[in-house]
Amino acid sequence: MKPSVKAAPRAAVAQTSPKPAAAAAAGLEIELPPDDFVGKTIGNYLIEARIGKGPMGAIYRANQTNINRRVRFYALDPVLAGEPAAVGRFLANASAKAKAANPVVISVYEAGESDGVYFYSCEYLPCRSIAQLRESGGTLDEPTAMASIKAAAEALDFFAREKIPHDLLTENGLLIGPSKRVRMANIACETPSEAFDHAAEMARVAEIILGALPASGADKPRDLAKMLADPNSQPPSWAAFLQTVAACQPKIVIADAYKLDAQERAAIRVVEESKRSMKRGMIINTVVSLVLLAAALLAIWFSFFRPSSSAVRKFDKMVEIPPGEFIYQDGKKINIPRFYIDEYEVTLGQYAEFLAFLEQNPNEASKLDHKEQPKGKSHVPVGWADMKELSPPMPGYYTRAKRWGKYQEAALDVNSPVFGVDWFDAYAYAKWKGRRLPTEEEWEKAARGTDGRKFSWGDNEDPTRSNTGLDINPNPKKGGEKDGFKRWNTVDAKKGDKSPFGMFGGSGNVSEWTSTIVDCPEAGGKVPVIRGGNWKNPDPSVTRRVLKLMDLQQDDALGFRTASDSPPTK
Repeated sequence: MKPSVKAAPRAAVAQTSPKPAAAAAAGLEIELPPDDFVGKTIGNYLIEARIGKGPMGAIYRANQTNINRRVRFYALDPVLAGEPAAVGRFLANASAKAKAANPVVISVYEAGESDGVYFYSCEYLPCRSIAQLRESGGTLDEPTAMASIKAAAEALDFFAREKIPHDLLTENGLLIGPSKRVRMANIACETPSEAFDHAAEMARVAEIILGALPASGADKPRDLAKMLADPNSQPPSWAAFLQTVAACQPKIVIADAYKLDAQERAAIRVVEESKRSMKRGMIINTVVSLVLLAAALLAIWFSFFRPSSSAVRKFDKMVEIPPGEFIYQDGKKINIPRFYIDEYEVTLGQYAEFLAFLEQNPNEASKLDHKEQPKGKSHVPVGWADMKELSPPMPGYYTRAKRWGKYQEAALDVNSPVFGVDWFDAYAYAKWKGRRLPTEEEWEKAARGTDGRKFSWGDNEDPTRSNTGLDINPNPKKGGEKDGFKRWNTVDAKKGDKSPFGMFGGSGNVSEWTSTIVDCPEAGGKVPVIRGGNWKNPDPSVTRRVLKLMDLQQDDALGFRTASDSPPTK
């Protein structure tokens, strides 16, 4: 199965008025003079502003209108769009970038084509590159220079460990965002545009940092950059160099500063003020003691008495789907044999048991992998694990579900469906369970029954029965007014989203991977079929069929369930 990207649905390139971005107004981002794309809609993307130049075309700030998400939008230069080789290289590189999942590296969402415009979209953050900083006459202060070196080293160490082909880093590749956090542009590619070795890569990072430092000061980053550029010494590995960087950093670094909220900063000011006034200090100390006591009591309550979302419930039941005909898609009758399918979608808790098995039995992992799975690929979803490279560690979404029952301003329980898994993850989990992924025909029969109904419950649309995107809202304080959930629900919460055979969740919550692989001419290869509705899409029909994602892509509204030819063991 060849990983591939799918073309976006063809749509007219419509002229619209671009929307201003608050981030740009705040000076976090440089807007370049508009070109012919600015103000137009390309596929599902409204182009708001031109913000940079990539190796094969311009970079834009855009709004993905179907889910109201701001993105970085890379468009192939129109001059190159008529050259098949350039188009192929552009889309192949986009596919390679989508596989490079690392907290420091900008994530790629999807790639496609609309009326001759080839593009891919990425995670958005308001920022300016080191190149743009230099062009505006600025230089790197010491903390930002240290953060830049650390970000480059972490990303390039990741590329080295995972053996991901990539281009040489450029000044446009290090991006300085809010609170001077530094991320790296996604430089993964199918084949590097030029040959280089580890020493050349280290020298390039040194060149970028040294070129952006002021004439004097910033001694620590200057010394580190010179270490990388030293032609007379054996270049260390990126992992070894990161240890040197860590030793040079202060106890509180710029990467941690953004985490101090307004309340914490206020507390610091209070403490400083208390030093100036003994009387006020006594009062403040008393108040602080009471607050700490209350916080301790609250922590005890949370730990021992508060109902916890960490109790993993059993959802191992499978429902039997009898043999025979059913109406498939628009009326075609298909006859399939008896099979069994999970009553509910696979949950976070169930998937955690799978990951625990892999951790305890590392030699068994390869036995579960699909033969075409990329070498060295992990089955840990992006964002699942705690980010221990940050100080203090940033909890991943599984930890948040277990401890606090909340993620991204929405309720999240360990009994919610697993998400962020790619096709290979779903395949390996199913094999670990002694099962398989359902075919798309099996999935539709289990979700729809035999009578050709539109929704799992019948033909009458009812927004309250399933968890869909009919009430999704980018405002963190809104959403979920129609179905009761802003994002995910526990897999057994929506009793109305039930098929005639007793399968729950076909019309909403998360869409699901199937084992069916089909040719996708627009994508230039084979892609797995995705079935069912989800919390971010307004369509709850069980005939919904998507070829949008490649096998290695993940999505926070995409999970899976398993199937079997034989009944589950008691």
